[in-house]
Amino acid sequence: MKIIFRFIVYIFFTQSVLSQRIDQKNVPAVTLNAFQLKFPNAQETKWKLDGDIYKIDYEVNGKSHFLKMDAKGTVLQHNQDLYVSEIPKIVLETIRKKATYFDINDADKYENESRITYEIKFKVDGKYSYFWLNENGKLIKYRKELNDSEIPQSIITAINKNYGLVDIDYAKYVEEGKKVIYIIRGEIKNADHSFTFDDNATILNHSIDLKDSEIPALILKTISNNYKDYNIQDADFKEENGNITYVIKLKNSKTQVYVTFNESGKILEVK
Repeated sequence: MKIIFRFIVYIFFTQSVLSQRIDQKNVPAVTLNAFQLKFPNAQETKWKLDGDIYKIDYEVNGKSHFLKMDAKGTVLQHNQDLYVSEIPKIVLETIRKKATYFDINDADKYENESRITYEIKFKVDGKYSYFWLNENGKLIKYRKELNDSEIPQSIITAINKNYGLVDIDYAKYVEEGKKVIYIIRGEIKNADHSFTFDDNATILNHSIDLKDSEIPALILKTISNNYKDYNIQDADFKEENGNITYVIKLKNSKTQVYVTFNESGKILEVK
């Protein structure tokens, strides 16, 4: 999970670097006119150019908007922060089937290739719930942070029986279509563990944050042979569908890589 998060951050950072801020006076007339015609109430407008795509941040009535347009002024993507009053009733009706009481913290509308998605976020009893729905109120995805008491006992039993007593740090429920999963993070014997289970308490994947001393000797040998100038920054044990891998973060003065190994020390992937 940590590797995925870091990769996403890297992609976001890379895209931000590639996007260059430009003055509105340098925007082609065709593009600027199309924007001003479609969004005449836009304020605090900021333009960026990413390749041949224009990215525009602006506000309408105090709410943030983000837009992507091509040079012809065609809208490719439009995201906007919503007031509660702007959320369609059919969307709220679907949410009420999952949560009888809620006070919305944040609501956003995403338009991309003629598809409209609403993202709704709120907190109940200190735990966040997230909803993604289409314009007809159909639930696309639902994610909820759980209290320990809301975790199915069958999942707790499976962890304690197979891995040891877990001190839970974080738990969430995710529903997407007909698929339901539980994600549990916690500490077992002073090591950080992450588990994903389905709703039948079957484990889907498991990872452990390793100390350098816990990295298998065969992997250390491969690192010594192939990455002599690198230092180990982080190590994770991964178990998924019966397959075991190790993901090692390596860094030298110029480069940082994530290398995936099998148990025999063979390199499977480098990012």
